[in-house]
Amino acid sequence: MSAPYTILIIDDDETTHDVLGLYLNRAGYRVLRADNGREGLALLRAELPDLALLDVQMPELDGFQTLEQARRDLGIASIPVIFLTSLDRHNLKVKGLELGADDYIVKPFHSGEILARVKATLRRSARFQRSDGRVEGDLASLSLAELLQTMELGRKSAVLRLPDISGTVYLEGGALVRVEQGRFTGRDAMLRLLLLERGGFQAAFGELPANLVRETESVGYLLLEGLAYLDELSFLIGAESRAIVEAVAELPGLGVPGGDRLLPLPFPEYLSLMEGDLKENAQLLVAAAAAGLVRLSGVAA
Repeated sequence: MSAPYTILIIDDDETTHDVLGLYLNRAGYRVLRADNGREGLALLRAELPDLALLDVQMPELDGFQTLEQARRDLGIASIPVIFLTSLDRHNLKVKGLELGADDYIVKPFHSGEILARVKATLRRSARFQRSDGRVEGDLASLSLAELLQTMELGRKSAVLRLPDISGTVYLEGGALVRVEQGRFTGRDAMLRLLLLERGGFQAAFGELPANLVRETESVGYLLLEGLAYLDELSFLIGAESRAIVEAVAELPGLGVPGGDRLLPLPFPEYLSLMEGDLKENAQLLVAAAAAGLVRLSGVAA
């Protein structure tokens, strides 16, 4: 499986870098940053990103001048460029497109719209070629978010198996049609796969099982929702996420199938086995640990 798509943001606005970089990172892209046109041109030549998001109003070189220079440089002339600007004027959109921009997005932008525009532009890029067959890899080098995002871009139909965390993901034409993790399905399963993300994967491309029960979801939406949810969860459990659960008292709401036979377990893994909402369960476990009802070792998971 190839590396994730790289996107270069060329903008002198700190907030744009923070917000847009967060959206793109959560969607599985590798993000680079340049604060002006000259720096952006240097990074285009050095990194050869798959896409550049370019502001119009910048010091030293504005966006139009930057794009003109990029299109005259044979080494980077084919890199797709999307203008991202607060200037909502028809003549500027026409100028940008005539200079060779692939799209023109006006700030403020909505995360769903910009991700959709990015995907549409990448589908037209030179790199966008994937081969069918079977692919194996490890989530240590390619995250689940990156893997799913790549399959969505390629509009692939595939069965993705994650045996180390009891997960299976079914995609049809790039859309998620079913997600399983142990006895969980749908959103609950995806959240647990993202929480437990580790181990190897095998992807088999082609037709899905004829008797598959479909629960169609947008890959991008579910990943964004899931990763934002897990950010909140990581903040909630803090250092407890690195601890190993040694013993759990017999308390309502804290049990998992198999009980004490499964212990010790890493905190996130124990959490993933509990029924119901992950955040509510994490609050229960953290409170129980503070009260001494759940014993945690000092060994890092």
